[in-house]
Amino acid sequence: MILHPRTLHRIGPFILCLVLLWAITAQAGEAPPIRVGGAVPAVEIASQSEYLLDYSGRLQYQDILSSGQPFQRHTKYSFQFSFKRATLWFKCRIAPADSGDETALASRRSFLVFDNAALGAVTLYVPVILDGKPDLIEFHGGWRQGEKSREFPFLYPTFVLPDNLDASRPVVVRVATPYALQFRATLYTIDAFRKMSFVLFLIVGFFAGILIAMILYNLALYLFIRDRQYLFYITYIGFLLLWQCVLVGLFQYIWPPLGAFLMSGIPVFAALMMIFAVSFGIVFLNTPKTAPRHDKLLKGLAVFIGTIIALVLLRQLWLGNLLSYLSGQVVSVVLFTAALSSLRSGFRPALFYLIAFGVFLLCAFVFFFKFYGLIPNNTFTMHIVIFGSAAEAVLLSFALGYRIRIMQEEEEQLRERERDLEAISVTDELTGLFNRRFLNPALVKKTAAARRSGTRLSLLMLDVDHFKDFNDTYGHPEGDKVLAALGGLLIQTLREEDIACRYGGEEFVVILHNADLNAAMEAAERIRAGFEKISFRPDPKKEIFATVSIGAAELLPQETPEQLLFRADQAMYQAKQTGRNRICSA
Repeated sequence: MILHPRTLHRIGPFILCLVLLWAITAQAGEAPPIRVGGAVPAVEIASQSEYLLDYSGRLQYQDILSSGQPFQRHTKYSFQFSFKRATLWFKCRIAPADSGDETALASRRSFLVFDNAALGAVTLYVPVILDGKPDLIEFHGGWRQGEKSREFPFLYPTFVLPDNLDASRPVVVRVATPYALQFRATLYTIDAFRKMSFVLFLIVGFFAGILIAMILYNLALYLFIRDRQYLFYITYIGFLLLWQCVLVGLFQYIWPPLGAFLMSGIPVFAALMMIFAVSFGIVFLNTPKTAPRHDKLLKGLAVFIGTIIALVLLRQLWLGNLLSYLSGQVVSVVLFTAALSSLRSGFRPALFYLIAFGVFLLCAFVFFFKFYGLIPNNTFTMHIVIFGSAAEAVLLSFALGYRIRIMQEEEEQLRERERDLEAISVTDELTGLFNRRFLNPALVKKTAAARRSGTRLSLLMLDVDHFKDFNDTYGHPEGDKVLAALGGLLIQTLREEDIACRYGGEEFVVILHNADLNAAMEAAERIRAGFEKISFRPDPKKEIFATVSIGAAELLPQETPEQLLFRADQAMYQAKQTGRNRICSA
């Protein structure tokens, strides 16, 4: 039959509409069921799912099956599901796994894994064919499900799907949680799940082991050093480790009741971790001195973070969790800038703190970007915080060691300055000998030591002859040269254990350790003979020699230091009276 051109002109648009409608319908047709197998061992199901946010929390499974519910596909990041304050429903068709083996022992089971242990309640409505008839199996999981849970024992909510799945009907999943978070839902073959779980346990165990090792190492240091910096560090890393282990579901895997209890307090552990991170930062950086503005801000943040704990105790988990994320971002930035300010003020250990916290801050921001949906949620971004935590713990441990070394160096410098000041306070500047301030306590100690050990102790009292006349004739500067020369001679002549002091003016006292009167007389003679040979030239045309009179005395039983000093002085006076430039004993 040949259509008339007018007829074709009239029905042409109608035919074109039918063709376009067919094309759209074909394109929008239902996607094939998801299947994993040897060629495709793992599939992210978010991109092939439809989701619905139930803000009322009242929808039931039968409501979801009705065609009137406004399900939609992901348009931005199809690799993950994101939570608002609502119950999440999603559905997709899943076919039994393709084992690639038609033998009777071949398994067609698959594993559905939700990679976030903080999911409160997960319910799976799985369609199956049982005895040739359609049926439905419900699986319950999540830390809020308690005894209803039918999870496969793993870190995350994991379900083993039966091998008699009905691929013609969708698997419907309901997820409700008190926290704001994201997660991926991944379908694995048995072999792929084993490989993934092995790698995940290896990651968690390795980095948790590093944190535990750092805690034990620094605890041992704290027990020896008793520096509160280590105590703040240990507490901070301890809560950081606890927070991370709860987040990855380690306690849920070991003992579900304990895991559920700890999971309900995640914001508390995060808050305590931040409070002790702030406390450690304040103490380590010494912010009251090195960054006073940041110090006030950090202390204010610590008080504010305490409100998160109060919110959790009031069961406001959603708000507490949200505030913990926001507080974590603010605290990270403030601590980082405080370290910069401390470094600019000249506090050298702040550089190591800056490096350590910078690594953690970088990892934390990757985690925050993942939280806000700005970057993909995958194994790397999901567990980057525990990597950053381990790296930070190691680097902070080095920073603590460096800070302790700096403090020890500063203390040693302070002790040296104190020793220098003490030496200046007890040293005569002109002669380099000890002064009278040092002599009195030294003589008391030497006397007591000699009596305890049963050794001898002697004393010499020296006086430069005619020194006043020398000063009056040639001036005090020339007289100082005479005194300095006598001081130098005493240093050269005496033993290391002997003590020489300038007693005052032109008078000198020598304490002779373990020396009787005969030994004292010999030492006195060496001094007298050596001094009279020293020439002085107060006038370039004139050479002058000076002499010294010496009195010697040995410590008697029951004699006090003052009495010994008095007898030596009397002996010296006798030497003066009998002609000078001589030695007399008492």
